[in-house]
Amino acid sequence: MITIQGFARLCKCSTQTLRYYDRIGLLPPAKVDEWTGYRYYEEGQAIRFVKIKNLQQADFSIEEIRPLLDVDDEKLMAAFERKIGEQEKKLERIREIQRSYLKETMDMQELIIAMTDFVEGRMDDPVLWNEFGLDDGEETRIGAEVHEMLAGWLTACRDASGEIAGSVPADQADTVKKVVDSLVTGGDKPSIRMEVIPEEGKDPDENVPADAREVFRRSGWAHVSEWLGEIPDLSDGKQNYFMFRVREDSPVADAAFPTLMLAVAASQRGAMAGGMYCNVARSSDGLNHFTLLRK
Repeated sequence: MITIQGFARLCKCSTQTLRYYDRIGLLPPAKVDEWTGYRYYEEGQAIRFVKIKNLQQADFSIEEIRPLLDVDDEKLMAAFERKIGEQEKKLERIREIQRSYLKETMDMQELIIAMTDFVEGRMDDPVLWNEFGLDDGEETRIGAEVHEMLAGWLTACRDASGEIAGSVPADQADTVKKVVDSLVTGGDKPSIRMEVIPEEGKDPDENVPADAREVFRRSGWAHVSEWLGEIPDLSDGKQNYFMFRVREDSPVADAAFPTLMLAVAASQRGAMAGGMYCNVARSSDGLNHFTLLRK
């Protein structure tokens, strides 16, 4: 038998590595002195060490390694072949992602441009502005802020490239693009125009944290201006969630409304300090509802 230091030199590894293998049960020493606690190994255990080292280097997990330590070389070679097959599939998947990356990035940029162009085009609609009950001076100032915000969004999209893509889940991008195409081309009213991001059948509140607290609620109103001035100050840095459930004929159902709503909330109530989220969906009772939640 040889000491742990001698066995480490034989295996060309550190004693810390051997202690780790002992701790997880892959390579316990042949003997541990009950008085001194010294570890002793047999020379033949070096073959087991070689197995462990090579399997780890080949990306086998500890749990995958355990059942392979006592098999013959033929079965071990078969395990290596299976691992090679797994790695080849993983590599091909990475290549597929690489090939699709630029296309998805360009598609997302086009989507964002379409959305901003649509909002820009709706900025002069007096029906939308009437919802907020603003005077001409406020409309001009907030409108300018919206233009600046949209320009910054486009710049960030172009500069950050694929980083912007994370704002829309990949499995929902096609749905959003169809809605945007319908809005921009002036076709028939899209059936989900009040709920652009959530897919049909999904909970529209799923983006709101479970621990967000309701601080304001109004129901049965005709226009946002009826309660807008009652919203509390929002400049304390908390996240704000503006949740609308409205009739189909409400101007709030317009796809450009959430952008204007967030701009007004940021300008009048300081909501930008902590971040904002606005969701508009169809109500189930034919009435208009608004809920403000915060976290």
